[in-house]
Amino acid sequence: MSPLDAALVVVILALPLFWLVLRELDRLDDPAYLREQGVVIVLDRALEAHSAPIGRYMGCEIWGSVTFKGMRYRFDHVARARERLSARELYLPPGLVYVTD
Repeated sequence: MSPLDAALVVVILALPLFWLVLRELDRLDDPAYLREQGVVIVLDRALEAHSAPIGRYMGCEIWGSVTFKGMRYRFDHVARARERLSARELYLPPGLVYVTD
């Protein structure tokens, strides 16, 4: 097998993986997809905006509403241990759950 043939095999095997990664990244940019799956935010700087605080929980401010990827979420509840996220929910540490309409 020549080096050109080996390179061609690598390209042919890598293309489907590359296509799958691009497809998944496109889905993550779609707010409708995120709304269906639920969102976990690790850092507050990922949020586009937030309203005035309505309280505090474990040293963190609870905002009345937050905006992420153009969708507005309102505060709903504090998560219980090992609670699963549902569709239309956004989770912020240390356990704050917001919902969107």
